[in-house]
Amino acid sequence: MAMTPPSSWPELEIPIVLDASAVINLNGSGAALAILSAIGRDFVVPQDVHDELRRGASSVRRDFEVLDDLIARKIILRQDISAAGADLFESLTVGPSAMTLDDGEAATIALAFELGGAAVIDESKGRRLALQFASGVPLLASVEFFSHPVVENALGRNLADAVFNALQQARMQVLPSHHDWIVQLLGPERAPLCLSLPRSVRQP
Repeated sequence: MAMTPPSSWPELEIPIVLDASAVINLNGSGAALAILSAIGRDFVVPQDVHDELRRGASSVRRDFEVLDDLIARKIILRQDISAAGADLFESLTVGPSAMTLDDGEAATIALAFELGGAAVIDESKGRRLALQFASGVPLLASVEFFSHPVVENALGRNLADAVFNALQQARMQVLPSHHDWIVQLLGPERAPLCLSLPRSVRQP
């Protein structure tokens, strides 16, 4: 098993708010239910993210269907932003494009702020603006679902397949701190096939 990378998981049992990319990456892995069940936190998806995935629903991708199934199973809670997060949401969506996010990312950060939770954000711009406008909100990335120790134990030998699927099917972005872990986990044959990884990681 590859060496476990640094973890950003908060020790406190605070809510974990998922951006659309997190839902897509978990679905792409083929192991969303097993992963979320193993971690056992309170997972929340903003209404804006639910709407975004519904608008993008197609016969090819089943992200919205999988999300609705997880909501029906009460693995994920769907929640809208209230007045407590509205100002932050507006700050993240109104202004020059370099300083604003789409509604889904902004809602993820705003709802995490409102609930006192952590936000799962993969895009570098989203993470940068989250740190700028909501520095008290802990940030996670999708790859940290897979590197969580309880997920490694739950998936066992299937972990590498789940990560490979998320990288190939969903083009999951990976934090630089997790590059070595990914390469060790996938091995020299499969890592080069994951085009969402930087070229320097795929072809060292």
